Amino acid sequence: MDIPKSFKLFATTVTVNYDSLRLSNESVLGESNVTDNLITLCENYKGDNLDKSIILDTYYHEKVHFILDTMGEHTMSRNEKFVEVFSRLLRQSDETTKY
Repeated sequence: MDIPKSFKLFATTVTVNYDSLRLSNESVLGESNVTDNLITLCENYKGDNLDKSIILDTYYHEKVHFILDTMGEHTMSRNEKFVEVFSRLLRQSDETTKY
């Protein structure tokens, strides 16, 4: 499964980009920024290339944060256990969808 360059929520385009150096320095693999309509991901962490599966997990995790923050559900967005479980279920549903 590929990570998109962008997607829409309501009428807003959310851009997905990469900034491994900055995020590694902040000791995180990803971040969501509703103000700038941006999800930023790491491709390598502190000099080590990350497995594609880890990057995809991080993308879904940050996407769930972004959706919850867009909905105004900031308390739920700060609940890392909820976000992690929800993001893994969302990824599984996308990867196993049959048409």
